[in-house]
Amino acid sequence: MTYINSSESLVLQDVSIDRILENGQIVPRLQQLDFALAPGEWVNLAGVNGSGKSSLARLLAGLTIEGVRGTWSRGFAGNRPSPYIMQHPDAQLFAETPREEVRFALEWRRLEPDMIMQLTEEILAFTGLTAIGDTPWEHLSGGQRQLAAVAAASAGESPLIVFDEATSMLDEQSMQLVYRLARKLNERGTAVVWVTQRLQEIEASSRVAALTEGQIVFDGTGHAFLYGADDETGLTPCQACGLRLPYLSALALELGRLGKLQPPYPETPEEWEAVLQGIVAVPV
Repeated sequence: MTYINSSESLVLQDVSIDRILENGQIVPRLQQLDFALAPGEWVNLAGVNGSGKSSLARLLAGLTIEGVRGTWSRGFAGNRPSPYIMQHPDAQLFAETPREEVRFALEWRRLEPDMIMQLTEEILAFTGLTAIGDTPWEHLSGGQRQLAAVAAASAGESPLIVFDEATSMLDEQSMQLVYRLARKLNERGTAVVWVTQRLQEIEASSRVAALTEGQIVFDGTGHAFLYGADDETGLTPCQACGLRLPYLSALALELGRLGKLQPPYPETPEEWEAVLQGIVAVPV
């Protein structure tokens, strides 16, 4: 792979990766893929298992993958690998407690001891982990351990953080905690790559890049991904990728088909409550 120095967007050009199966057959993981990520941007990567979204996420994080071909500019992300949050937090925790984990991450930055102590407490407070900062992992939930992994990742003040289905193994409450923390980091200027199959996490105005068989087949807003263009019929881009629509999106489309709802479709709970109250049931 060829590297190009840039101070702007992270850019992949004509990138391909092959996978060799046990029978010797070569199949593509990524196929001549072009992709750009701007500083401070949030992008959702979607697709079925095996679509290539995790391979793309690893490349964006700057992790090494054997056999990569193409051109890559790390741009604003810099030359070092970016924090990469996986499904299982235990695979990436090195210390014994959240406080030690954050401190360990700060020590890698070679800061003065006083600064490490100060920043550790600030990060624990920012991530809501102060009260359990000295609690061993075995006494914490999966969501709390995942928050600690994110806290340690944020300690490096990286301009980019990649979440590879980081909420897929969590309960709803823990998922919301991790998602809100990622949003807080993004509001502070950190670019976020959010890999997910939980499509209810996708906000209407956020960017979605969807992959099928190693190729990006959709790159646009969450609303367009879930619903398609307002004047289109048939499968939405989400469904065309082999993914199931979230319940509320499917409900909105069905109500639209019945003539009871018109675009733009509701997004917030308040909007849905108003819409449902306005729908008059048709007598059987």
